[in-house]
Amino acid sequence: MTFDTFRHSLNHRLLLLVFSFALVGCWANPLTHTPIECFIKLSNFLCPDKDALKRFSPAQYLLLLPESSVTISNLTNHSIVETGFVVGTAPPGVTFVNVGIDDAPPTQVPVVNGTWRYGLPAKAITGTFWTYGSLHTIYAHIPYERSNTIQVRKGTNYDTDGDGYPDLIVSASPGAGTQGYGYIYKSNPITKQLETTPSTSLTDGTTGTYFGSRIGSGDFNGDGYADVLVGSQAYAGIIAFGGRVLTFNSRGQAGVPSQNLNTGGVADAILTGTGNGGRLGAGVLSADINNDGYDDGVFASPWNDDVFIFYSQGSAGVISQNTNSANLTYKPAANDNFGTYAYAGDVNGDGFLDLVVSAATYSTIVGRIYIFISNQGSLPTTPQQILVAPLEPSPGCAAGIGCQFGTSFVLDYFNSDRCIDLAVGGPNFNTRQGIVFVYHSTCDPISPYSNPPVATLLGPPTTSCNGGNNCSFGGTLASGDTNGDGFPDLLIGAAGASAGIGDVYLVLNDPITGFRNMDLSAGGSADSLFSGSLANRLFSSGLQFQDTNADGLQDIVISEPFTTNLLYTFHSIRGGVPASQNLNGSGVTSQTLSPPAGTSLGNTIAELRMKAEGYLWALFSKTKKYFSFI
Repeated sequence: MTFDTFRHSLNHRLLLLVFSFALVGCWANPLTHTPIECFIKLSNFLCPDKDALKRFSPAQYLLLLPESSVTISNLTNHSIVETGFVVGTAPPGVTFVNVGIDDAPPTQVPVVNGTWRYGLPAKAITGTFWTYGSLHTIYAHIPYERSNTIQVRKGTNYDTDGDGYPDLIVSASPGAGTQGYGYIYKSNPITKQLETTPSTSLTDGTTGTYFGSRIGSGDFNGDGYADVLVGSQAYAGIIAFGGRVLTFNSRGQAGVPSQNLNTGGVADAILTGTGNGGRLGAGVLSADINNDGYDDGVFASPWNDDVFIFYSQGSAGVISQNTNSANLTYKPAANDNFGTYAYAGDVNGDGFLDLVVSAATYSTIVGRIYIFISNQGSLPTTPQQILVAPLEPSPGCAAGIGCQFGTSFVLDYFNSDRCIDLAVGGPNFNTRQGIVFVYHSTCDPISPYSNPPVATLLGPPTTSCNGGNNCSFGGTLASGDTNGDGFPDLLIGAAGASAGIGDVYLVLNDPITGFRNMDLSAGGSADSLFSGSLANRLFSSGLQFQDTNADGLQDIVISEPFTTNLLYTFHSIRGGVPASQNLNGSGVTSQTLSPPAGTSLGNTIAELRMKAEGYLWALFSKTKKYFSFI
C-alpha cells in the first residue's frame, strides 16, 4: 500500500468515524429521514445537546453542509405569529421539504409549484396548541442542507384563509344613523400590499345597532384559521340597548364568507346581552382563558361595569347564548366603568393566561386596573391585585379631572423574561396633556406589577393641542416589534395633538435599558412621529402593529375614521425606524385604504377595543354614563 493510498484510506475512515460519532443518540430512518438529519439542526431531539460532535466540534456542522435553499416566506426570526400556517419555497425539482417545530421530529411536507405549506399546532387538527405569548422555533430543510431555523412568538391569529399571511380585520361603524360593516383585507404576498378591495364584507344590514362598534379575531374552533367577532352594542332585541356579539367562522381556505344579516345572511353564533343598557359588544377580545387550546370570547362593557366570558365548546366554537349563561361574569363595582378595557396575558409566567381589566373613571376619573391571575386555567372571582394610578409626576392623578388611568393599555413582553409586562395610558393627566406608564412584571403570583412604574412618558404641551388644552396623549396604545429585534415597541396616540390634527408617536424599546422616560413638553421626542391629514378627524383612533406587506415584520396601522374615512399603513424596516410622516404636509403612506361602503373605516381594528379619550369619553357624569359616537 502506498503512502497516498494509506492516507486516503485513513481520512475516509476518520470521516466515517466522525459521522458515526455524530449519530450517537440520534434517531434515523433511511426510508423517511436520512442519517444526515443530525447535521441539519444544531439543537433538536435528533441531535441533543449531549451530542459529542456538537459539543466538541460545532464547526463541523457549518463546514459539511451547504446553506439552506428552503425559504420560510411569511415569518422571520423574532416574528410574531399571526397565522396558523407557515409557508415557504423550495428549489426546482424538490418534491418535499422537512418542516418541524421546537424539538419535534420533522414532517415531510409536499412541494407544489415550488411552494409548501405547513399547519402549526391547532387543537382540533393536531391535538396540540401554542399558548399566546409562548416562544418557539420553526425549522425547514431538504436533506444534506443546513436547516433554516427561526425563533418566533405566538400572537393572535388574523389569517382567515390560511395562506400564511395575516389579514387586516377592521370595522366601519359611524353611529346610529348609518349602517355598520366589518371588513377583511387580505395580504397579497406577490405585490407585498394589502388588497384594496376587501375579500369579506359583514353587516347586519340595518341602522341603529352600531354593528362593528368593536371587532376582534381568534380561532374559536381550533382549526388553525382565524374567525371574526363583531360587536353590535346598541342592538335592542327585547332589552333596550342590551347589545350583542356575533361570530363569523372561517370556512378554511375559502376564508370568512360575506354576510348581510338583513338579506338572508347568518352568523355562526350570537351572544346576546340581557342587561338593560348593558351594551354587550362594547369591547370584544379572544383569548384561551381555560387553556384548552380553543379561543374563548371575552366581552367587556363599561356601561354596566361588567365583563362576560364565554368558553369555546371545542370544534363547535363559541355557541349562541345570552349573558345569563356566561361561564364567568365579573362586576366588582358600580359607576367606575369597570370594563373600560380588557386584555389577557400570562403576567406571572406560569403558562396560563390571566385577565387584566381597567376601570378608567374609578374615584372621580382617577382610574385603576384589576388583575385576575389564573390558577392552572381557572380565573378567580376576585382580583389578586388592583393597580392604582401613580401619584407622581405632579400634578398626579388627583380626583376631579384625574388621569382616566386605564382608558387604554397593552400587555406585551417588553423585557426578556417570561412574564408579560404592562403599559397604561392616562389621557386626562394634567388637564388632558396625557401620560403613559410602563410596568415590568416581577412574575409574582399575587402582585406582579409594582408601583412606581419603570418608565413614564408625558405628552406634548397642552398649548399645542386642540382647544389649547386637549392632547389626550395615551388615549390609544399599541405594541409590536417595528425593527425586528425581538423587543416590542410602543405606538402612542394623541387625538388632540397638533391643534387637533392628531399625532401618533413611535417609541422604541431598547433591548438593554428598556423604554426611556420621555417628556414631549420639555424637549423630549419620539423615535418617529406620524401626523394626521386635517384637524378633528380623529387620527390615531385606531392603532395596530401587524404585518401588512408579507415580510414577517409588524407594520404600523393607523386609522383616521371621522370624515376622512381612511386607514393608513407604514411599513416597518428591519434594523431601522420608519421615517416620520406628516399627512397634513408632504408625508406619504405605504398604503391608504378606503371602504367600499360605510364610513368611519378603522373605527376599530381587530384587537383594538377602545378609542381615544375626548372621542368615546367626551361626555361623562358620575351618576350616569354618557358616551358620544361618530
